[in-house]
Amino acid sequence: MDDRRLITGCLLAGGEGRRMQGQDKGLVELKRTPLASHALARLLPQVGTVFISANRNQDRYSELLAKAHGHFAPKPSTFAEDPSVFPDDPDLGEKAGPLAGIVSALRRTETDWLMVVPCDTPYLPPDLVSRLFQAGTQRNADIVVPKSGSGDHFHQHWVCALMHKRVYPQTLTAFVKGERKISRWIQSQNWTSVSFADPADFANFNTLETLNEPD
Repeated sequence: MDDRRLITGCLLAGGEGRRMQGQDKGLVELKRTPLASHALARLLPQVGTVFISANRNQDRYSELLAKAHGHFAPKPSTFAEDPSVFPDDPDLGEKAGPLAGIVSALRRTETDWLMVVPCDTPYLPPDLVSRLFQAGTQRNADIVVPKSGSGDHFHQHWVCALMHKRVYPQTLTAFVKGERKISRWIQSQNWTSVSFADPADFANFNTLETLNEPD
C-alpha cells in the first residue's frame, strides 16, 4: 500500500506576516514564485492530499493549490467554497497562532496522519515525509519532528511535523488551557525526531531581507 494515502498535508499560511511588514507571507515571491507554491511543490508528491490553513486571501491560495495540482483554477466565485483552504476555526479565537491552524487541520483530517509545514520553507527535502512516517511507525510515536545539524549543534524544526490524528483531543485541551507554543506542546506528547544532514533544506524565508539574499 502507498503510505502517502495515510497522510494529509497541511500548509500553514495563517500568520500575520509581522516580519514581512504585514504582507501575507505565503504570497510573497521568491524567484518570481510565491513562497507557498515552492512549499506546495515539495509537499504534494509526498502526501495523499493537501489542505492550506490561511486566514486571509483564501481565493488566492485556492488558485495556487489548483495550479500545483495541475488543475485549471476554478472561477473566482467558487474560491470561498474550496474546502481545502480554510481559516482557523472561529471557536479558537482570532490571531491565535500556528497551533490554532494545527487544531483546525486535525479536525478536518480524515487520514491517520497529518503533515504540517510552514509556507516559508521552499526547499523541503523530497524524502521528508517518508522518513518521518517510517520513524513514527517504527518507534510508535505520535509526533515526529525533523532536526538538522550534527553532534550537540542541531535544530529541531518544530513547525514542520508529522502527527497522528489521535493527538487531537490532547491538542485541543492544551490550546483551550492557553498553550500557544508548538515546541512546548510537542514535547508534552509522545514524540521523536529524525536527523537530516542539510540545514538549508529547512531554511525559513520569513523576512524581506532573506528573500533578497543572493543564492
